[in-house]
Amino acid sequence: MIFRFIGIALIVICCFTAGAKASDRLKKYCESCNLIEEILNRTGIMIKYGSINIYGIISELKKSESLSGMDFIKNLPDDFENYSGGFSDLWQKAVNSDVNIGDEEKSFLISFGEKFGSADISGELSGIEMLSENIRITSEKRRQEYEKKGRLYRSAGLLAGIMTGILIL
Repeated sequence: MIFRFIGIALIVICCFTAGAKASDRLKKYCESCNLIEEILNRTGIMIKYGSINIYGIISELKKSESLSGMDFIKNLPDDFENYSGGFSDLWQKAVNSDVNIGDEEKSFLISFGEKFGSADISGELSGIEMLSENIRITSEKRRQEYEKKGRLYRSAGLLAGIMTGILIL
């Protein structure tokens, strides 16, 4: 009988953990929007005041401690001289490899990588401003989604575990 209760407790814990993991994924999407907005802001500042090229900007972003949650930046090479392809190809592969970024955010970042370095300073800055506004809208949408569905996922996981436990009894 004691093993049955232990089994039921484990099932409840597993179901709650599954719900919490789904909720955590939504939270990571919210955080990634904020980090993408920070990337765009830093890039705009570096272009406007530092006149740094693409590779210098990537080098600076890789050094930033606050952007350590963005795995795709870590996946970009340190030395671009030995790479024969274009920057946008590297950027797209790196962005697609990051599992903590939602599909909508990935499409914004890929668009950014394709256009990055192809215009003059004012063109780059206006493109960054447009993407920043899109990310702000997406960030608000992700935050609302987390507020609504995060609690739902955690509660549903717990309730599913309890119901399964009751059925086993």
